[in-house]
Amino acid sequence: MRNLATQAELVKLARILQTDTGELEHLDYLEAERLRTLREGITEALFEKFRPTFTGFARLSSIVPLAISARIAERVLGPILAGRIAGEMAPDKAIDLAARLSDSFLADTCLHIDPVRARPIIAGFPVDRAIAITRLLLARGEIITMSRFVDVLPEHTLFAATDAIENESDLLEIGFFVEDSKQLDRVIAHLDRDRREAIVAAAASEQLWPEVLATLLRIGEHARLAMAELAMAQNAAILDSLIRAAAQDDLWPALLQIADEMPSRLIGTLASEPAFTDAAVIRSVIDSVIANDLWARFRNQTTAMGEERLARVLEVAANERKPFLWELDRRLQADDADRDALTNASARLSAETRQRAHGACAGGLLAEALADAGRSTPDSST
Repeated sequence: MRNLATQAELVKLARILQTDTGELEHLDYLEAERLRTLREGITEALFEKFRPTFTGFARLSSIVPLAISARIAERVLGPILAGRIAGEMAPDKAIDLAARLSDSFLADTCLHIDPVRARPIIAGFPVDRAIAITRLLLARGEIITMSRFVDVLPEHTLFAATDAIENESDLLEIGFFVEDSKQLDRVIAHLDRDRREAIVAAAASEQLWPEVLATLLRIGEHARLAMAELAMAQNAAILDSLIRAAAQDDLWPALLQIADEMPSRLIGTLASEPAFTDAAVIRSVIDSVIANDLWARFRNQTTAMGEERLARVLEVAANERKPFLWELDRRLQADDADRDALTNASARLSAETRQRAHGACAGGLLAEALADAGRSTPDSST
């Protein structure tokens, strides 16, 4: 699975350095937290280098009439300097000055403001102006800029901005770059069921499942489970889209992690989808389990996935991924539920497939289940 959190940090770092993300691909081996530390350090260093200048301009704005300060900001300083200076101004002065600036100029300035430094200003900023600027930034495709402000928006402005964003795919993309998971929890709690369902549908239609799953892993367990249950309740086309995306982009680590928190009935719902009979999909699951060391998480789902789908996994593995069977057999524990599930699934295999699977095993629980199934149903076939 490509590390989506790392990719998000690389995009943000590229924005700070005013370069293309491709120029930073050599850093994609770093964990997201390390990249975030690097980005924040660069931001701080750039600000501190010119802080005396920003502070001086901030003092000047406090003694010059607001109308003149506004003209200086728009016609002389420009959005870059104005954005840097804003964090050094007294919040009430900055808000009064912003009232005299155009929405377009404020939107330009948002690209250069450090929202953390400007938090007191943002907290007191009029909601109607915030919504107007939100729409401008959205029209310009400034997804990263918007996500940075989400981290510090007061709740009433956060909800108003969320309601102003009509396209659910935009919400998904913004959420992917938001760093404060508590803010994401608040947004999800604010959305009604219809809007949540529309978000799930957008994930399928816009092929945004990687962003959705990466975001789900960062929010609270309660919100994550609620969204997962909602996704499982959608139509077959949406679930098929999720499964195909997981196979294509190796989203199984995220899905299996979420599955550990979900009721077995929901896992069964997903596993019963026809896509899970596709050998290519099953190979992708097997390869991901091996590559990402997901044995414990896979074992947790052997019962929930159902006998028919477990049998299909064993069949594909016996034909194409024998090392998977050996390692799975070595790692399985003598749990009665596992034993029954494995025996019943093995009974669905043809005698020839059972023999191939048994020959690939390590002599553990799976080997025993295959042998027991062979003795009880010697002529069964898939």
